[in-house]
Amino acid sequence: MNNRRPPTGNCRLLTACFANRSYDLHYGHDIFGLLPEVLEQKDLTGNVLVVSNPSVKESHGDRLMLALGGRETSWALTPAGERHKNLETVSKLYVECAKARMDREACIIALGGGVVQDITNFVAATFKRGIPLIQIPTTLLAQVDIGIGGCAVDHPLGKSLIGTFYQPKAAILDLKCLETLPDTEFVNGIAEIINKVAGLGGKIDELKADLPEIAARNADKVLEYIMEANRIKIAIIERDETGLSGERLVLDWGHTITYAIEKVTDYEMAHGTALGIGMHGAALLARDLGFLAPERVELLRDVIEQAGLPTHLPRKIDPASLLPEMRVDAKAKDGKIRFILLHDFGEAFLSEPIRDNEIEQVLLRLRR
Repeated sequence: MNNRRPPTGNCRLLTACFANRSYDLHYGHDIFGLLPEVLEQKDLTGNVLVVSNPSVKESHGDRLMLALGGRETSWALTPAGERHKNLETVSKLYVECAKARMDREACIIALGGGVVQDITNFVAATFKRGIPLIQIPTTLLAQVDIGIGGCAVDHPLGKSLIGTFYQPKAAILDLKCLETLPDTEFVNGIAEIINKVAGLGGKIDELKADLPEIAARNADKVLEYIMEANRIKIAIIERDETGLSGERLVLDWGHTITYAIEKVTDYEMAHGTALGIGMHGAALLARDLGFLAPERVELLRDVIEQAGLPTHLPRKIDPASLLPEMRVDAKAKDGKIRFILLHDFGEAFLSEPIRDNEIEQVLLRLRR
């Protein structure tokens, strides 16, 4: 990862370095105007297909079209929500790509939250064996946890089971997009800040002190933490882009229980909400197994709750229903459940298989 001068305008920049597939992430406020220069730099002279959903197009579509100028542009709108992050939606988008004559001089733009980012990345990676992609995430969660290094879509048997490694040509993270974000969606994004900056980056004390400013949407502070979360993720993936060494698995910290909750609730619970519970559960398990000090678990719980996120399962969720979903998790080995756990904040590791009864005890304590 390195910093270079952005093309133009009042913005900041990070570069994700992946051998022959490096790309820039541009940060700032009201920076859609960077698009023409970014497209020119990447020799993307063809037409554009924008993948989005109706509400995002209503909020940001005019501004995007103004930035694209006279470029021939088509739109492919998908329903919002995690339950549409599947191969059926991907197949429909292949049709839109064919109709829009997508090729390697054209460009597909992902304008939306995490679901739009994942499905568009997957489509770009697989249509004609790869077409150029520009990411424009429009939610805090998607900006914090932007799909650096790959993408995945869901399957009836589990969340994010089908994926690949594919890099965009560039990413534009525009804080103006967050101005229309409802408070509940903003809080969901804070969950990923806690996950990356506190859990993996170790900066929990700093984050705890800064949470009031983040929650108040202080633009400078929000941008600081988006970029810090991205730096942490980039650094991990630069060392293990395709998962061969297993190091990138630490990015799953807090997500084992989270994915199971999302699956059993048919994705009715938002990802950030489930992640608050999942991080707390992973911390309790690490404490029970003797890895994480009790006072660190309490600190994490305080930060999650300070952000306005839950730390316990709703009564309607049967803890026993979560175990089968964990067995198909990407980290599972021979049907045995493994977690990413913490020795301390910033010290994540992949566990050995954990006995069901040990996990069940934690899940029961998570249930109020």
